[in-house]
Amino acid sequence: MKGYGQFCPVAKATEILGDKWTLLIVRELLMGTTRFSDLQRALSKISPTILTKRLKQLEAGGIIERKDPSGQPSREYTLTR
Repeated sequence: MKGYGQFCPVAKATEILGDKWTLLIVRELLMGTTRFSDLQRALSKISPTILTKRLKQLEAGGIIERKDPSGQPSREYTLTR
């Protein structure tokens, strides 16, 4: 991810949220916790590779958190507060 090299909240938010699909993923997560497959279904034209990459970027940026429910094969994603 290319950065602006500035410690500015607006620049940092743009670095995290400026990529294609990212805001649409956040929009889906605004409706509550969801699984990877739910996101893929809601955003039907996104490839699994891009979805995985964007989720990792959002997690690294502190925007979302990933949960691994015990006994569940899939992960859940939720927005941080």
